[in-house]
Amino acid sequence: MKEYLIYIFETKIYITHLMELIAAVAGSIFLTKTNRENSDYKIFVRFLWSVLLIDILGGYAALAYFSNYELFGFIKGTPFVRNEWYFNIVEVYFILIYTYLFRSQLSGRRMKNLLKWSIVGYLIIAVLNMYLSDDFFTGDLMLNDMLGAFLIVLSVFFYFFDMMISDKVLTFYKNLFFYVAIGVTISYLVRVPISIYGAYFNERNDAFLELFYDLVRYTNIFMYSMFAMGFYMDYRYRKKWLLQNT
Repeated sequence: MKEYLIYIFETKIYITHLMELIAAVAGSIFLTKTNRENSDYKIFVRFLWSVLLIDILGGYAALAYFSNYELFGFIKGTPFVRNEWYFNIVEVYFILIYTYLFRSQLSGRRMKNLLKWSIVGYLIIAVLNMYLSDDFFTGDLMLNDMLGAFLIVLSVFFYFFDMMISDKVLTFYKNLFFYVAIGVTISYLVRVPISIYGAYFNERNDAFLELFYDLVRYTNIFMYSMFAMGFYMDYRYRKKWLLQNT
C-alpha cells in the first residue's frame, strides 16, 4: 500500500481526481441552487460523478501490482492485469456522453440527424474495433481515439455554428455548455497525439512517460476548471436574470 501511495503522489494522479471532484461538486451545488429542470444539466452532473468513480476504480491495476497481488490477486496472469481494456471501454462512454450533450443543444434538425448517425457509426466501429483489435488489453486503440476526437470536434463545430446563426450568440458566455465545449475540445486535441505516440510510453522511456503524465494532468486541470467555471457563470447570470425579473 505504501508503494501505491508513493506512485499516486509521484505521478500526481490525485490532482486529476481532485479536479474531477471540484467539477462534480460545483455541478451539484449548481443544481441545488438553481433547481434546474433541464435534464441535460442533470445528466452532465451525474456524468461528472461517474467520471470520478470510474477513474478511481481504474486504479485497480496499480493497486494490485504494488500490493504484490495480495489485492485483486485473481487478475494475476490474466489479460485484466493491465487496465488498458477498462479505459478503452470508458473512452467510448465518455465520447458518447459528450456528443449526446452537444447534440441536445442543437436546434437545427439536419445537424442533429447528421450527428445522431455519426454517433451510431462511431459506436459500431468502436465496438468492432475493441472486439477485433489485438491491442484491446495492452494499449490505446488508436482508431477509436482518432474517430472519437473527430466526433468531438464535429459536435462542437455544430454547437458553435448553431449558436452563431441564432440569438444564442448574444448570451453564449452565460451557458454552461460553451465552457464544456472549450474544455473538451482542447483536452481531446492534446490527448489524441499522445495516443498516437503511445508506442513510446514504456518504462524505458522516462522522458515520454513524464511528458505523458504532465500533458494529461494539465489538460485535465484546464478541462475541469472550465466545467467549474461554466457552472459558476451559468448560475451567476441566471441569478442576475431572476433578480431583474422579480
